[in-house]
Amino acid sequence: MDRPVLFQLCFAFWVGIEWTGALQSSSQWGANTSMMRRDRSVNGSVVLHDYMVFLYQTLSKPQSRDFDVSDGAGAANTVTSFVDQGQDPPSWESGQRYVFDLSSLARMEELVEAELRILRKPLADLRPTLTSGGNLYDIRLYSCSSERQLLDSRTVEVLGGGLPRWEVFDVWSGMKAHLRNPLEPQQACFHLLAFSELTNKVADPLVLGLGRTPCPTQEKALLVAFWHTNTADSLFGEVTHRMKSEGGGFSLPKPPKLIPKHVKKNRRHRQRALSKRSFGGAARGGRRSRCSRKPLHVNFRDLGWDDWIIAPLDYEARRCDGVCDFPLRAHLEPTNHAVIQTLMNSMDPDLSPPSCCVPSSLSPISILYIDSAGSVVYKQYENMVVESCGCR
Repeated sequence: MDRPVLFQLCFAFWVGIEWTGALQSSSQWGANTSMMRRDRSVNGSVVLHDYMVFLYQTLSKPQSRDFDVSDGAGAANTVTSFVDQGQDPPSWESGQRYVFDLSSLARMEELVEAELRILRKPLADLRPTLTSGGNLYDIRLYSCSSERQLLDSRTVEVLGGGLPRWEVFDVWSGMKAHLRNPLEPQQACFHLLAFSELTNKVADPLVLGLGRTPCPTQEKALLVAFWHTNTADSLFGEVTHRMKSEGGGFSLPKPPKLIPKHVKKNRRHRQRALSKRSFGGAARGGRRSRCSRKPLHVNFRDLGWDDWIIAPLDYEARRCDGVCDFPLRAHLEPTNHAVIQTLMNSMDPDLSPPSCCVPSSLSPISILYIDSAGSVVYKQYENMVVESCGCR
């Protein structure tokens, strides 16, 4: 082909991009996530704390701030929760110990915040407590290490009525030191002591409503760790990790039935013929629509993942489909290579296939799930929803 003719085609091609781009604009869709399961038990073994539900609802929708979330949560893209496994010592003078299994934290990166949440219940009768120790008490939280580091403290009043309340302690420094030491056991331990301001003596935690035996899982102390991971975690990585840890007990949906080779060959011939009719410059018959965003609804139940994914149970992922033909539209943001490839295809479909319609911009979604160690985790997964499509 003569160079002047090729130049004229290129010039017309670029003019076509700018002209059509001025006429078209892409609409913005919001990811549609469904409500999570209503019950608070998963697989009959893991009980979901209300706090993790509220945390998911708040962090997955930043515009909604219906309850207080700690400042560090804004910098975190992963939140892991651990339920207390400790038991009270025989004597109340020894205080209370809270123990948490941290074995699932091996893959975490930067700890940005950690908090210990302990439930306090109102007392039925205040008189014995007020008589013996007064109304004000100091609660001090220490690490269980030999150094006995003071992590946090506060002065509280005896609860005489109303609703229970959660006392939230900052344990970031203790957790940071614990995770830095490779010789530390895979457990975090915190020691709580209460002191009467009236007598300056150790007080029974029960007078502050800190009793925990017997205690349902929903009322047990909760250790919440806020993390920031610099690398984009893959949801498929979590799936494969679960498959390995469960020894084959977790499986993906069965693949479709195998198609005989001769059927595949005939199908390829039909698809190739259809491709030439659809992508060629002078196509006859029905044509595929131009490259654009299409619906794609994902249901985790259908994938067999609803036994470990708590929320959302489904969401709108969207997909890209359509023809990248001459002239390319500006809103498709074609690369230089895609422009040349599409131009070559428009001149002769046998020289090159057209460029492909693929996602050019994606957004994250938040997922609340149970990891392989049985901990409830909130994580923001990148590149889960198609926002726009382009030709590449």
